[in-house]
Amino acid sequence: MAEKDWIARYLAPLAQGAGAAGLRDDVAQLGVSDPVAITTDAMVEGVHFLGTDPIDTVARKLVRTNVSDLLASGAEPAEALLVLGWPKRRGEAEIAAFAAALGDELAAWGAQLIGGDTVTSPGGLFLSLTLTGRCLNAGPVRRTGAKAGDCVWLTGTIGAAARAWQDHSRGIPSPFPGYSGTDAYRLPVLPPLATAKLVAGHASAAMDVSDGLLIDAKALAEASGVAMEMDLGAVRFAGGEMDLAEMLKLATWGDDYQTLFTAPENNSKLISREAQNSGIEITCIGKIVAGSGLSLERGGRNVNLPETLGFEHG
Repeated sequence: MAEKDWIARYLAPLAQGAGAAGLRDDVAQLGVSDPVAITTDAMVEGVHFLGTDPIDTVARKLVRTNVSDLLASGAEPAEALLVLGWPKRRGEAEIAAFAAALGDELAAWGAQLIGGDTVTSPGGLFLSLTLTGRCLNAGPVRRTGAKAGDCVWLTGTIGAAARAWQDHSRGIPSPFPGYSGTDAYRLPVLPPLATAKLVAGHASAAMDVSDGLLIDAKALAEASGVAMEMDLGAVRFAGGEMDLAEMLKLATWGDDYQTLFTAPENNSKLISREAQNSGIEITCIGKIVAGSGLSLERGGRNVNLPETLGFEHG
Protein backbone atom coordinates (compact mmCIF):
# COMPACT_ATOMS: atom_id res chain seq x y z
CA MET A 1 0.00 0.00 0.00
CA ALA A 2 1.40 3.41 -0.97
CA GLU A 3 1.92 6.04 1.71
CA LYS A 4 -0.84 8.28 0.34
CA ASP A 5 -3.31 5.40 0.60
CA TRP A 6 -2.63 4.49 4.20
CA ILE A 7 -2.63 8.16 5.19
CA ALA A 8 -6.07 8.55 3.57
CA ARG A 9 -7.39 5.35 5.17
CA TYR A 10 -5.99 5.48 8.68
CA LEU A 11 -4.71 8.97 9.55
CA ALA A 12 -6.88 11.44 7.63
CA PRO A 13 -10.02 10.39 9.60
CA LEU A 14 -8.17 11.42 12.78
CA ALA A 15 -7.32 14.88 11.46
CA GLN A 16 -10.58 16.67 12.25
CA GLY A 17 -9.18 20.18 12.74
CA ALA A 18 -9.99 22.73 10.05
CA GLY A 19 -6.32 23.57 9.65
CA ALA A 20 -5.47 19.99 8.70
CA ALA A 21 -7.49 20.15 5.44
CA GLY A 22 -7.92 16.38 5.53
CA LEU A 23 -4.13 15.85 5.30
CA ARG A 24 -4.26 16.56 1.55
CA ASP A 25 -1.46 19.16 1.61
CA ASP A 26 2.15 19.37 2.75
CA VAL A 27 1.29 22.10 5.27
CA ALA A 28 -1.39 22.60 7.93
CA GLN A 29 -2.68 25.91 9.35
CA LEU A 30 -2.37 27.09 12.94
CA GLY A 31 -4.41 29.99 14.27
CA VAL A 32 -7.26 32.00 12.76
CA SER A 33 -6.63 35.71 13.28
CA ASP A 34 -2.91 35.35 12.50
CA PRO A 35 -2.69 32.20 10.36
CA VAL A 36 0.53 30.22 10.53
CA ALA A 37 1.48 27.40 8.16
CA ILE A 38 3.32 24.41 9.58
CA THR A 39 5.12 21.53 7.88
CA THR A 40 7.40 18.68 8.86
CA ASP A 41 9.82 16.43 7.00
CA ALA A 42 11.99 13.52 8.12
CA MET A 43 15.26 12.27 6.67
CA VAL A 44 16.82 8.85 7.23
CA GLU A 45 20.41 7.85 6.53
CA GLY A 46 20.58 5.49 3.57
CA VAL A 47 17.19 6.66 2.25
CA HIS A 48 17.33 10.45 1.89
CA PHE A 49 21.09 10.88 2.11
CA LEU A 50 24.21 8.75 2.11
CA GLY A 51 26.16 7.96 5.26
CA THR A 52 29.23 9.38 3.53
CA ASP A 53 27.60 12.71 2.66
CA PRO A 54 29.18 15.73 4.42
CA ILE A 55 27.15 16.38 7.56
CA ASP A 56 26.70 20.07 6.75
CA THR A 57 24.88 19.19 3.52
CA VAL A 58 22.54 16.89 5.49
CA ALA A 59 21.59 19.77 7.79
CA ARG A 60 20.99 22.15 4.91
CA LYS A 61 18.94 19.67 2.91
CA LEU A 62 16.74 19.03 5.97
CA VAL A 63 15.94 22.74 6.19
CA ARG A 64 15.40 23.17 2.47
CA THR A 65 12.92 20.31 2.13
CA ASN A 66 10.72 22.04 4.71
CA VAL A 67 11.23 25.53 3.30
CA SER A 68 10.13 24.24 -0.10
CA ASP A 69 6.73 23.28 1.32
CA LEU A 70 6.26 26.70 2.91
CA LEU A 71 7.22 28.67 -0.19
CA ALA A 72 4.65 26.70 -2.18
CA SER A 73 1.99 27.55 0.40
CA GLY A 74 2.64 31.29 0.27
CA ALA A 75 4.35 31.45 3.66
CA GLU A 76 7.75 32.67 4.89
CA PRO A 77 9.74 30.45 7.31
CA ALA A 78 9.61 31.45 10.98
CA GLU A 79 10.35 28.91 13.75
CA ALA A 80 11.75 25.39 13.79
CA LEU A 81 11.60 22.31 16.04
CA LEU A 82 14.29 19.66 15.54
CA VAL A 83 14.14 15.96 16.40
CA LEU A 84 17.59 14.42 16.15
CA GLY A 85 18.43 10.71 16.40
CA TRP A 86 22.22 10.81 16.62
CA PRO A 87 24.35 7.65 16.32
CA LYS A 88 27.17 7.15 18.87
CA ARG A 89 29.64 6.51 16.06
CA ARG A 90 29.37 10.14 14.94
CA GLY A 91 31.64 12.29 17.09
CA GLU A 92 31.39 15.77 18.55
CA ALA A 93 33.09 17.38 15.58
CA GLU A 94 30.29 16.17 13.32
CA ILE A 95 27.50 17.39 15.56
CA ALA A 96 29.24 20.75 15.84
CA ALA A 97 29.42 20.99 12.04
CA PHE A 98 25.77 19.90 11.77
CA ALA A 99 24.61 22.55 14.26
CA ALA A 100 26.60 25.31 12.58
CA ALA A 101 25.16 24.48 9.14
CA LEU A 102 21.63 24.13 10.54
CA GLY A 103 21.75 27.54 12.18
CA ASP A 104 23.24 29.17 9.11
CA GLU A 105 20.64 27.66 6.78
CA LEU A 106 17.70 28.58 9.02
CA ALA A 107 18.99 32.15 9.28
CA ALA A 108 19.34 32.37 5.50
CA TRP A 109 15.58 31.79 5.21
CA GLY A 110 14.65 34.07 8.13
CA ALA A 111 13.89 31.26 10.59
CA GLN A 112 15.24 30.23 13.99
CA LEU A 113 15.35 27.08 16.12
CA ILE A 114 13.05 27.19 19.17
CA GLY A 115 13.20 23.61 20.51
CA GLY A 116 12.88 19.92 19.80
CA ASP A 117 14.29 16.65 21.13
CA THR A 118 17.45 14.58 20.81
CA VAL A 119 17.93 10.84 21.28
CA THR A 120 20.68 8.30 20.66
CA SER A 121 20.07 6.26 17.52
CA PRO A 122 21.10 2.58 17.60
CA GLY A 123 21.43 2.61 13.81
CA GLY A 124 21.88 5.39 11.29
CA LEU A 125 21.26 9.10 11.61
CA PHE A 126 17.59 10.13 11.79
CA LEU A 127 16.34 13.71 11.58
CA SER A 128 12.99 15.46 11.57
CA LEU A 129 12.34 19.19 11.31
CA THR A 130 9.04 20.95 11.91
CA LEU A 131 8.94 24.45 10.46
CA THR A 132 6.30 27.14 10.85
CA GLY A 133 5.69 29.91 8.36
CA ARG A 134 4.02 33.31 8.37
CA CYS A 135 1.16 33.17 5.86
CA LEU A 136 1.29 36.13 3.48
CA ASN A 137 -2.44 35.81 2.76
CA ALA A 138 -5.50 34.74 4.71
CA GLY A 139 -4.06 31.24 5.04
CA PRO A 140 -1.80 28.77 3.26
CA VAL A 141 -2.41 28.25 -0.45
CA ARG A 142 -3.79 24.73 -0.97
CA ARG A 143 -3.75 22.23 -3.81
CA THR A 144 -7.49 22.44 -4.14
CA GLY A 145 -8.18 25.76 -5.90
CA ALA A 146 -7.15 25.25 -9.53
CA LYS A 147 -9.85 26.21 -12.05
CA ALA A 148 -10.34 25.53 -15.76
CA GLY A 149 -8.59 28.27 -17.71
CA ASP A 150 -5.74 28.67 -15.21
CA CYS A 151 -2.15 28.65 -16.42
CA VAL A 152 0.26 26.18 -14.83
CA TRP A 153 3.50 27.77 -13.63
CA LEU A 154 6.75 26.12 -12.57
CA THR A 155 9.80 27.70 -10.95
CA GLY A 156 13.39 26.79 -11.72
CA THR A 157 14.77 23.69 -13.35
CA ILE A 158 13.73 20.04 -13.27
CA GLY A 159 16.19 17.13 -13.17
CA ALA A 160 19.27 18.63 -11.52
CA ALA A 161 19.21 16.15 -8.62
CA ALA A 162 18.66 13.23 -10.98
CA ARG A 163 21.65 14.18 -13.09
CA ALA A 164 23.82 14.79 -10.02
CA TRP A 165 22.89 11.40 -8.58
CA GLN A 166 23.67 9.75 -11.91
CA ASP A 167 27.10 11.40 -11.90
CA HIS A 168 27.68 10.30 -8.32
CA SER A 169 26.72 6.71 -9.13
CA ARG A 170 29.17 6.66 -12.02
CA GLY A 171 31.89 8.25 -9.95
CA ILE A 172 32.37 11.08 -12.41
CA PRO A 173 31.99 14.83 -11.87
CA SER A 174 30.23 16.03 -15.02
CA PRO A 175 28.99 19.59 -14.50
CA PHE A 176 26.12 21.01 -16.50
CA PRO A 177 24.68 24.55 -16.63
CA GLY A 178 23.97 25.95 -13.18
CA TYR A 179 25.12 22.92 -11.22
CA SER A 180 28.23 20.85 -10.57
CA GLY A 181 29.06 17.43 -9.21
CA THR A 182 26.63 15.97 -6.68
CA ASP A 183 25.66 19.32 -5.12
CA ALA A 184 22.20 19.40 -6.67
CA TYR A 185 21.31 16.09 -5.00
CA ARG A 186 22.93 16.85 -1.67
CA LEU A 187 21.88 20.50 -1.72
CA PRO A 188 18.65 21.12 -3.66
CA VAL A 189 18.51 24.54 -5.33
CA LEU A 190 15.25 26.15 -4.16
CA PRO A 191 13.55 29.15 -5.73
CA PRO A 192 14.09 32.45 -3.85
CA LEU A 193 12.21 33.42 -0.70
CA ALA A 194 10.19 35.91 -2.79
CA THR A 195 8.38 32.88 -4.27
CA ALA A 196 6.17 32.85 -1.17
CA LYS A 197 4.89 36.34 -1.97
CA LEU A 198 4.32 35.45 -5.63
CA VAL A 199 2.30 32.37 -4.65
CA ALA A 200 0.32 34.21 -1.97
CA GLY A 201 -0.52 37.03 -4.35
CA HIS A 202 -1.58 35.05 -7.40
CA ALA A 203 -1.88 31.27 -7.00
CA SER A 204 -5.23 29.51 -7.07
CA ALA A 205 -3.51 26.23 -6.12
CA ALA A 206 0.10 25.26 -5.41
CA MET A 207 2.47 22.61 -4.11
CA ASP A 208 6.17 21.88 -4.18
CA VAL A 209 7.71 19.40 -6.62
CA SER A 210 9.59 16.80 -4.60
CA ASP A 211 8.43 13.33 -5.68
CA GLY A 212 8.63 14.05 -9.43
CA LEU A 213 7.07 16.70 -11.65
CA LEU A 214 4.52 14.37 -13.24
CA ILE A 215 3.27 12.68 -10.08
CA ASP A 216 3.02 15.98 -8.21
CA ALA A 217 1.24 17.69 -11.12
CA LYS A 218 -1.26 14.85 -11.19
CA ALA A 219 -1.75 15.17 -7.42
CA LEU A 220 -2.54 18.88 -7.72
CA ALA A 221 -5.04 18.26 -10.53
CA GLU A 222 -6.73 15.49 -8.55
CA ALA A 223 -6.97 17.61 -5.40
CA SER A 224 -8.63 20.41 -7.40
CA GLY A 225 -10.94 18.08 -9.33
CA VAL A 226 -9.64 19.27 -12.72
CA ALA A 227 -7.40 18.08 -15.55
CA MET A 228 -3.93 19.40 -16.32
CA GLU A 229 -2.44 19.60 -19.81
CA MET A 230 1.35 19.90 -19.63
CA ASP A 231 3.73 20.86 -22.43
CA LEU A 232 7.01 19.04 -21.78
CA GLY A 233 8.68 21.29 -24.33
CA ALA A 234 8.06 24.29 -22.06
CA VAL A 235 9.65 22.70 -18.99
CA ARG A 236 13.20 23.82 -18.19
CA PHE A 237 15.27 20.66 -17.79
CA ALA A 238 18.76 20.61 -16.31
CA GLY A 239 21.28 20.05 -19.06
CA GLY A 240 19.40 21.74 -21.90
CA GLU A 241 18.15 20.03 -25.05
CA MET A 242 17.38 16.30 -24.80
CA ASP A 243 15.19 13.60 -26.27
CA LEU A 244 11.74 12.65 -25.02
CA ALA A 245 12.94 9.61 -23.09
CA GLU A 246 15.36 11.74 -21.08
CA MET A 247 12.68 14.35 -20.41
CA LEU A 248 10.34 11.72 -18.99
CA LYS A 249 13.13 10.27 -16.88
CA LEU A 250 13.93 13.65 -15.30
CA ALA A 251 10.24 14.55 -14.90
CA THR A 252 9.65 11.43 -12.79
CA TRP A 253 12.85 11.24 -10.69
CA GLY A 254 12.08 13.78 -7.94
CA ASP A 255 14.12 15.82 -5.41
CA ASP A 256 13.62 18.99 -7.47
CA TYR A 257 12.09 21.15 -4.70
CA GLN A 258 10.59 23.67 -7.09
CA THR A 259 7.18 25.35 -6.85
CA LEU A 260 4.26 24.34 -9.07
CA PHE A 261 1.22 26.62 -9.05
CA THR A 262 -1.81 27.61 -11.04
CA ALA A 263 -3.20 31.10 -11.60
CA PRO A 264 -5.81 32.80 -13.80
CA GLU A 265 -4.51 33.38 -17.32
CA ASN A 266 -5.28 37.11 -17.21
CA ASN A 267 -2.64 37.49 -14.46
CA SER A 268 0.14 36.04 -16.61
CA LYS A 269 1.88 39.29 -17.56
CA LEU A 270 1.83 40.52 -13.98
CA ILE A 271 3.18 37.20 -12.67
CA SER A 272 6.00 37.21 -15.21
CA ARG A 273 6.93 40.78 -14.38
CA GLU A 274 6.89 40.26 -10.60
CA ALA A 275 8.90 37.06 -10.95
CA GLN A 276 11.53 38.78 -13.08
CA ASN A 277 11.80 41.68 -10.64
CA SER A 278 12.28 39.22 -7.77
CA GLY A 279 14.84 37.05 -9.51
CA ILE A 280 12.53 34.05 -9.78
CA GLU A 281 12.94 31.80 -12.82
CA ILE A 282 9.42 30.85 -13.85
CA THR A 283 7.76 29.23 -16.85
CA CYS A 284 4.19 28.57 -17.92
CA ILE A 285 4.22 24.84 -18.69
CA GLY A 286 0.55 24.14 -19.35
CA LYS A 287 -3.07 24.87 -18.55
CA ILE A 288 -5.96 23.63 -16.45
CA VAL A 289 -9.05 22.30 -18.23
CA ALA A 290 -12.27 20.63 -17.21
CA GLY A 291 -12.06 16.91 -16.59
CA SER A 292 -9.58 14.82 -14.62
CA GLY A 293 -6.04 13.52 -14.79
CA LEU A 294 -2.80 14.62 -16.42
CA SER A 295 -1.99 14.68 -20.14
CA LEU A 296 1.31 15.48 -21.86
CA GLU A 297 2.36 16.91 -25.19
CA ARG A 298 5.58 17.97 -26.87
CA GLY A 299 5.85 19.94 -30.07
CA GLY A 300 2.08 19.72 -30.60
CA ARG A 301 2.03 15.92 -30.34
CA ASN A 302 0.48 13.90 -27.56
CA VAL A 303 2.90 12.01 -25.31
CA ASN A 304 1.91 8.82 -23.50
CA LEU A 305 2.27 8.96 -19.74
CA PRO A 306 5.03 6.69 -18.42
CA GLU A 307 4.02 3.75 -16.26
CA THR A 308 5.70 5.34 -13.23
CA LEU A 309 4.98 9.05 -12.71
CA GLY A 310 7.31 9.58 -9.77
CA PHE A 311 8.38 8.39 -6.35
CA GLU A 312 5.67 6.56 -4.39
CA HIS A 313 6.25 6.51 -0.63
CA GLY A 314 5.53 3.16 0.96
